[in-house]
Amino acid sequence: MTSRITTLQMKAIDALPYTGSKNHQNVDMPESWNPSLYRTHDVQTPAPAPEAVDNLTQAVNTCSTRLQSDPYNPELWTERAGHYLQLNYPELAVGDAYRAKLLFDRLDSAPDDHGESSKSEKNGVGQEGIGTDEEVRVKAYTILGQALYDCHCHWECFEFWLSLTQAKQFPQISRIAFTKANALKQLLAQKKQAAAPYGGTQQQQRDRLRDGSVVSVHYPWMEKRHLTRSPEVVRQVNSELKANVQPPACRLSNSTLAPIPDMLGIFATRPISKGSCILIDQTTTSAASSPPSSPHCENCYDTPLTSPVLASCCASLFCSPTCHSLAMNTYHRALCGQNFSWLSAPASSLRENASPMRPLLLLRFLALCVQAGVQKHPLDHPLIARLQPLANCGHLDVFTLGESVVTPLKILQQLGINIFTTPAFSTMVLHTIWCRLANNKAGSFDPKLGFVDEITPFLPLFNHSCEPNVEYKKEDGTNTIRFFALRNIEEGEEIFDSYQDVEDLRREERVERMWPWFEQPCLCPRCRREAAQGR
Repeated sequence: MTSRITTLQMKAIDALPYTGSKNHQNVDMPESWNPSLYRTHDVQTPAPAPEAVDNLTQAVNTCSTRLQSDPYNPELWTERAGHYLQLNYPELAVGDAYRAKLLFDRLDSAPDDHGESSKSEKNGVGQEGIGTDEEVRVKAYTILGQALYDCHCHWECFEFWLSLTQAKQFPQISRIAFTKANALKQLLAQKKQAAAPYGGTQQQQRDRLRDGSVVSVHYPWMEKRHLTRSPEVVRQVNSELKANVQPPACRLSNSTLAPIPDMLGIFATRPISKGSCILIDQTTTSAASSPPSSPHCENCYDTPLTSPVLASCCASLFCSPTCHSLAMNTYHRALCGQNFSWLSAPASSLRENASPMRPLLLLRFLALCVQAGVQKHPLDHPLIARLQPLANCGHLDVFTLGESVVTPLKILQQLGINIFTTPAFSTMVLHTIWCRLANNKAGSFDPKLGFVDEITPFLPLFNHSCEPNVEYKKEDGTNTIRFFALRNIEEGEEIFDSYQDVEDLRREERVERMWPWFEQPCLCPRCRREAAQGR
């Protein structure tokens, strides 16, 4: 919820009296092309001509093929970044241009070999001399700067150009950077003034100024199976539900709500009496800003441990065989022995949903994917494939260079992944994963754990109702959720929870409260009934 509100505020803050018009209308394009760029300034990259889209899309495909055989060539990463930018996918351009920058940085930091081996061989750069031409760097850095601007990452764009003003060995880059950085100062001052009335904590104010955002889309290069929840995903979830509370109380099927593509829902498999527990939702994908310092369960954070289970590979403790098995079968082997204190320290003691929590949650999901093996596509992982692939109305999602590109790549490298030769972890995949997390995660403050951000296996599959028939409860100090019936539920009836406490509000107030989730009026039975009655 917090991230969505911040994004909506961000759009208002971006709509400043700069140099361009607003609310551009996109010309008709092929169905597979859907820009992720939203425009508030004319200095953002224009939409491509309709007749150019197919050629640009094919050019991306060609670059991707060439990168398979020449992955350490910064010119190829730069070339593909340019095509992404022209297609109005600036977030993908940021990812490729940043990888090109990493390769340039490798060359700059490599000492002279004195005949031991070539500089390109030592640094994994595939072609001798690549990156020594300043013009190549100018192109890569210009694309990176423009893509950051298009993503409304104005603060990071300023910091990027400012860092290059001291590039003495590349005077052309230094001159360009100086001009670009100075031009951004005025815009940043305008944004700070526009953001001031929103108030909030110091961290919220910082995020509001520094967060960028793009419109979430399905990319034309995504495989069809990743655009919806497949029958295999439904069978997997139902198999897990059968093994939950006994006798099983729930199943996953097509929702009874108004027809929306890929709308699933949870249904009762037997009569359920009021007050009974119908589901226990234990997760391996959660992040706490202040986990206990005393011995605690690595998976669910529970403490004290009455009957601890010790991992056979390290000193990690678990509260039960169940948590031990969940961790070992999903993420623990990938993280075992790793020190990610550099990632957890910025989130320490947070009491709110803020930017330092994002990479902490993403860490668990990347660990899931790495442990499953790089031969398995991350979007096929059962804990990712079940998440609704995209919000239905093309809302804005947060995007930043630091949290969307730099930190995920650093995490992957620490987990042993080669970020240049593993296309399964492309920026397209990483950003798609994050959009799914942002669309499905639940966060709350816990008096024992600080702010907890999590995605449980089953909670995201429940639809909202303004007259729910179940409620979920989470005990302080743990991330396990239990669902209880609020009234008697008939066999075959769809089960709804409530995303917000709105039951006592009028329909107009409920619509306003729930808009950040749906970006349209609520479709629950109560709201449709009251709308039909003209209330």
